[in-house]
Amino acid sequence: MVDKGAVVRVVVYSTVILYLVVDLFLVGGPLRTSFARKSPSSPHVIEAAKEAGVAARIHYQPILLSQVDRRVDENLWRAGRSLAGLSREERILLRRAALNELIDLHLLRLKVRFSQSEAAVDDAEIEGELARFTRRFATERDYLASLKELGWSEKELRFRIAARIQQEKYLLQMIEIEVSEDEAREWFASNRARLAYPDRVRARHIFRSTVGMNEQETSAVEVRLHAILGDLAKGSDFGMLARTHSEDLRSRDDNGELGWLQWERVPEDLREGLFAARLNKPVLLQSEIGWHLVEVLEKKAGRERSFEEARVEVLAALETVKRRDGLRAYRRQLRERDHKYIEIFFDVLERGLQMQ
Repeated sequence: MVDKGAVVRVVVYSTVILYLVVDLFLVGGPLRTSFARKSPSSPHVIEAAKEAGVAARIHYQPILLSQVDRRVDENLWRAGRSLAGLSREERILLRRAALNELIDLHLLRLKVRFSQSEAAVDDAEIEGELARFTRRFATERDYLASLKELGWSEKELRFRIAARIQQEKYLLQMIEIEVSEDEAREWFASNRARLAYPDRVRARHIFRSTVGMNEQETSAVEVRLHAILGDLAKGSDFGMLARTHSEDLRSRDDNGELGWLQWERVPEDLREGLFAARLNKPVLLQSEIGWHLVEVLEKKAGRERSFEEARVEVLAALETVKRRDGLRAYRRQLRERDHKYIEIFFDVLERGLQMQ
């Protein structure tokens, strides 16, 4: 006896399968159209992504215009610049450069994600890099103000530092760097003048920040340092005064010692006054970030160095050049390998700049 239910099921299943085959593969019916509209590569999905501010996609993962603008702000901040006064064309170029950086970093993160055990980062490395970062600021107040300007918390800063260290460690593992003796001597001969010892001074200072202060407050800081200058003239100990009054966290606990300073590494608004100062005669100098009570302890005139004197620096410089070139080549390889998965929406990248 024939099972009528089974026959019905076979007929129904066959009808459904036939419909799916016809819809999806032969005539492009409603189902195929619906699936196509939901595909990441469909014009509908792309337009929706662009409307949401997606400036680029890598393996369909988005990079938002807001991320690009944040990167632009970071790059300008590191260079001591801002968007003020920049033309539309300049802003477009800055966005494109920032987007290229973000694409490279995204591709690199994809590689590092699958190799985390090869590029582990410990707390000591993060703390060391964080300490180097904070030394860029004269006071903790300046440091916190800069974080606030970028919209970062200290936790986010640590996360970013850890990610960058991990990426750098992974890259270094991918790049072989070797410098021969002949290469080093040839590079030294071509850069002998640049490697010469410049004029240098050894100095110490007592620093007071005036960042964010009005004219009256700035004048009060000057008066305070003039009083300290008077104390020095009466025989007070410079180191004790530095430990008590200086806001420079890097030198305060070391009696205000700045070490040996070269002209090029001194802020422009302090160079003339610092190098013109007489030995052991404290002077008061003003920079854009505050007042400096400076004393020059020693001076050394510039001279050329021998290869042996400059050997360590030459090897380090060549390694840096080779590392830089190797990193560029590796990132270029990543970009070339995944270029077909990279989509850039230039109309989104120029959004909001028409009226600048």
